Amino acid sequence: MRNEGATVLFVLATLFLSGGPALAERELPYFAALRNGVTNVRVGPGVTYPVHWVFHQRGWPVEVVNRFGNWRRIRDNTGDVGWVHSALLTVRRTAAIRTRDGQNVALRVAPDAEAPIRAYLAAHVLVRPASCTGGWCAVEVTGHGLEGFVKQARLWGVYPDENF
Repeated sequence: MRNEGATVLFVLATLFLSGGPALAERELPYFAALRNGVTNVRVGPGVTYPVHWVFHQRGWPVEVVNRFGNWRRIRDNTGDVGWVHSALLTVRRTAAIRTRDGQNVALRVAPDAEAPIRAYLAAHVLVRPASCTGGWCAVEVTGHGLEGFVKQARLWGVYPDENF
């Protein structure tokens, strides 16, 4: 009886320390965000590979397209790809405003093209999407506290038909 209790405790401790099923690897591809203000992106999955470029924006959204051990191959909003260590990413969602022809994007008070405009957002402004449905995303403008709705197609960091 005493050994059974120790075995159960060991199994539970192992699951807890390993992250268990709750921290299982996500299905590829998926969006993540940069954890640090400075992130080295390498040409291969390891510190022995040269730095390809450096991000200087904490929270910038990237698409994770592959994995190798603790390394993630990412794609940025321009289509460039490289490798970063998984510890440099967070799955907390962010998105960046995508403009067409330099036109700012309307942040609306409701998910409707006729709804009043709360603000205009320039290209690359970071937002936190709270939910997306029906082609609209409820967002908060990072660092400004503004909330509203943006057309889903105007966001890099959310898939076109993604609902959450």
